Amino acid sequence: MRISTAQIFSRSAESISNANSSLVKTQQQLSTGQRILQPSDDPVATAQLIKLDQEVSKTEKYQDNILVSRRRLSLEETTLDAVNTATLRIKELAIQANSGAVNDNDRTLIASELQEIESQLFGLLNTQDVQGEYLFSGFKGFDAAYRYDGATDRYVFNGDQGSRSIQVGPNANITSTDSGFNIFENVDRQLGLAPVSGSNFSERIITDFGTFEAFTNSHGPATITFDTAAGTYSVTDTNGAPVFSGNPATELTSISYQQGDVIAFEGVSLVIDSPADGAVVLETETPRTNVLNMVHQLSAALSGIDTVGDPQGSEKLNEAVNRALLQIDSIENKNIEVRGSIGARMNALDSQEAVNEEYILYTNEAQSSLRDLDYNEAISQFTLQQNTLNAAYASFAKIQNLSLFNYIN
Repeated sequence: MRISTAQIFSRSAESISNANSSLVKTQQQLSTGQRILQPSDDPVATAQLIKLDQEVSKTEKYQDNILVSRRRLSLEETTLDAVNTATLRIKELAIQANSGAVNDNDRTLIASELQEIESQLFGLLNTQDVQGEYLFSGFKGFDAAYRYDGATDRYVFNGDQGSRSIQVGPNANITSTDSGFNIFENVDRQLGLAPVSGSNFSERIITDFGTFEAFTNSHGPATITFDTAAGTYSVTDTNGAPVFSGNPATELTSISYQQGDVIAFEGVSLVIDSPADGAVVLETETPRTNVLNMVHQLSAALSGIDTVGDPQGSEKLNEAVNRALLQIDSIENKNIEVRGSIGARMNALDSQEAVNEEYILYTNEAQSSLRDLDYNEAISQFTLQQNTLNAAYASFAKIQNLSLFNYIN
């Protein structure tokens, strides 16, 4: 087989070019520290690296979600702590207002401070996060959680019952916000007398909530039956049995009355006005309240009750304060419950964050094993390729002179 001079030059140039390319590639690997410079270098490892990159990116997103959740929960916890502090101050003022050493003028001053606390609470319950969303509005983040309804003279919850969750791990979701409905509206309700029309009683006052609730649960509602012709009344329980009152206990059956007389039994005080002949059922209700309406009603009561000129003024004051104290207890219990839940969620976020960090670390190690260069091996290979290239240059220099023309005189 003949080998022409052109073939010698072509093959030698190709060998030198290949050796040079291999040397340059190894040099690039050494400069970047990466074994794979392009997908064709190791298609299988490249596919695995792409998958691992996606896992790292997804886990880093979970870490971002943890930061968002922690920020929201910290803001909620701080806000609820401020609400609890304000509630404790309301309790102090309520107890102070019901003291015998405080007169009506003093109670008006206490009511003024309660109004300031009311304004503070209104702002706290409408707290917004850094994104401008209302913290306690549920899914209706851009609507204020509470508004004042002048027609009913009450504060109305304006959000919904939704609680936003956020994914913080492959199989982990954390509730990052709580609806104001669950925190401020869904508290234990306090038993009260249902509104009625008519002129049977000019005043209906609960003088002892515990006694009244116990009677209502076991024997209520009570029925007051008036015999206007005889000028008497009788009080019976839901089973028709007579109700007793006083000490010693007296059966409230066929008791003579006049306008302005008081019917007192089982924690209730009723002032007779102009009753109609027949039975009157003392219906009860358990209306929903919240901290805003509680302080608003207490403030109004302290401002409006006259304990000097009104014979029932002291009883009205006692009812307003005791009702507020019972409501405060329910509000405080709910506040503590939610803050405990927040603490548990914060701990869960810390645990999940540690898991995510470990996962990212292990994934990076797996990427490193596939992508990173073994410098010892690469330097040895670089030296070998460099020697190979030098040998190719040297041999080509000698081979290119192998021609008959060089020996013809």
